[in-house]
This record gives sequence, structure tokens and C-alpha cells, in this order.
Amino acid sequence: MYKYFYIVLSFLLLSGCSMVDRSTHDKYNDIPQTNIIMDTENITGVSPSEVFTMHILKDGEPVDDADITLTMWAAKDAEVWSEEYDVSHEGDGAYTAELNIPREGLYLIKAHVKDDTIDALPTKYFTVGSLDMFEEVFIQEFSNDDSMQTHSHH
Repeated sequence: MYKYFYIVLSFLLLSGCSMVDRSTHDKYNDIPQTNIIMDTENITGVSPSEVFTMHILKDGEPVDDADITLTMWAAKDAEVWSEEYDVSHEGDGAYTAELNIPREGLYLIKAHVKDDTIDALPTKYFTVGSLDMFEEVFIQEFSNDDSMQTHSHH
């Protein structure tokens, strides 16, 4: 009796795999190539209005309809302090925000970028001025992490 039950169950499970819509394969293989460039070159010092720029490309074309949430925090204060910023669309895939840099040190910035086919969370760290020992260790530990982008200003 159990032998027939296992045969029928195996048949149902194996036949279920062939019932998958063939377009499902295309949905997962037609993911657009997305490039998100987080530019901190213009952040040069302690200031209440340093300009941060992002460029977003999808399959080589500018993305002008992205919904972006931008969050920044100091590495030393990550558990107690973070700040969200409004992002302005400048055109041609470029977005900017004015960041408040209250003191020298190591900062992390994360953008949640969404549109109809993009849902990305790039994170970048950058330095302003000199770093303390904690911040130096942080950079050494994460310097080989491919998911983090870096840039420094001394």
C-alpha cells in the first residue's frame, strides 16, 4: 500500500516541475545591468552642506525615475546616530543631496534605490580629515569587502 503511495507522490512531485511557466526563466535572466556610482569627491571638509552626487544607469541608459532613500552615519556613532537626506534629481541619471558633516572622521552612506526593475542598497564609506584608531581599524577590516566602495579626503 505504501509503495503505491510513494510512487504516486513521486510522480506528482516530478510532474509539478514541468508545470512551471517557461517565461519564469526569462524573468530571472533578463535582469538589467545596473550601475550606481556614489561620488563623494566634492565632500572635502566639515560643513553643514557638502554635496553628494549619485549617477544611476540601467543597461547604459540614465535612470531618471528612481526612488532614493539616502542615509548617512558616522562609523563611531552607527548605533546611536544616523540621518536621512532628501535627494534631488538633476537629470540625465544624476541625483544630489546636501549632507551635514559635523566633524572629521569616517562616514558611511547608504542609498536605497528603487524603480520598476531596480532594488539596490549600495553602501560607501568615505573619510573627512583625520581618523582615529577605531576608524583606521574599520577601514583595514573592510578594505577587502567588495560590497563597499571607498573614497578618502585628507
